Amino acid sequence: MTSFSNENKKLFNRRNLLIGLGTIGTLTGMNIYHSTKKHNPKIPMKELTPQTIRIAYLHNEKNQLLTIAQAKRFLEHYKLNLIPILNIKNKAEIFNLLKTNQCDMAILSILDWLSQYLTSESVAGKLLIGLNGGDFRLLVTHKQKIQRLMDLADLSIGIQPHSDKEKLFFSILLRRKGINPNLNVKWIEMEKDELLPALLSNQIQALIGSDPFIWKILHHNDKRVFELAGSQTGSWSKRINYVVGVTNNFLHTNFLAVKSFAILIHDSALWQAQHLQEASQILTDQWTKMSPKDILTMFQNENQNLAKTNNNLWEQVAQYIDEFKLLGQIPNNLKSSRSAKEFCIKL
Repeated sequence: MTSFSNENKKLFNRRNLLIGLGTIGTLTGMNIYHSTKKHNPKIPMKELTPQTIRIAYLHNEKNQLLTIAQAKRFLEHYKLNLIPILNIKNKAEIFNLLKTNQCDMAILSILDWLSQYLTSESVAGKLLIGLNGGDFRLLVTHKQKIQRLMDLADLSIGIQPHSDKEKLFFSILLRRKGINPNLNVKWIEMEKDELLPALLSNQIQALIGSDPFIWKILHHNDKRVFELAGSQTGSWSKRINYVVGVTNNFLHTNFLAVKSFAILIHDSALWQAQHLQEASQILTDQWTKMSPKDILTMFQNENQNLAKTNNNLWEQVAQYIDEFKLLGQIPNNLKSSRSAKEFCIKL
């Protein structure tokens, strides 16, 4: 393990820190985004002491709110130091770290969390706050006569290995349209570089993924492909995906740090939604193959400010549990609201 700033040295180079300090705009005498008036009254500043949080997440997934929290000095404001755990290969390793108290918090898709929680006898921690929406997209070509999800029955959908959450999300959408995702669709695993050529050659009839990967395919091939379905519209546009979970041990011994972390994530989400252009500059080094203009365009086509806690969080978790029932993965008599409240932290 190493410190957050060291591990992400490329993310927080001098240029990004200058941006984070507001050199693009006007400082107006403030070194941090917060002012005293904006500080949450439920967090007495005099009670805050420096706290270190060991956090686990998959490094191939975007965690831009952590980058923003560092660049805009929300972490410093709440006296929190993040230590990311390195070289995590899959979600199973994250759950093992949580169970053995080798980390304090973790970031995973809500679908990953619930897949574990609903099939395991033990829960290694509780859910604290949503980070962002799903950013899932299903693409098809203009040449094919596919206009609705129902048209995918008996066809092939391409997916990257270890993309369980994307497959689960679109399985829910297909099931709601009367298609059994296990029997009426053929899922074909491919490496990411193989997906678009396979789609264009009709080896597969659709491909799925999440941003920024799937957005780059759509944005640079919009004359050949289009988005048939995704998480950006309808009721899904308000749904969270990535969620921070906290170990029971850290929750019981460092509740003030937990609450502070939730507030800084909320502040980071709100700040990003209000400053998309500056956020795209800050994140340029995190997504090295995307220009600030590309990132900004992607942000403008994504749902922003979806950090959810307390009732807003458990209500959404309960909705997801209902959808696991729809897929036949858990018993219908499981109490969705009761289970969701057990899984979530009340601040």
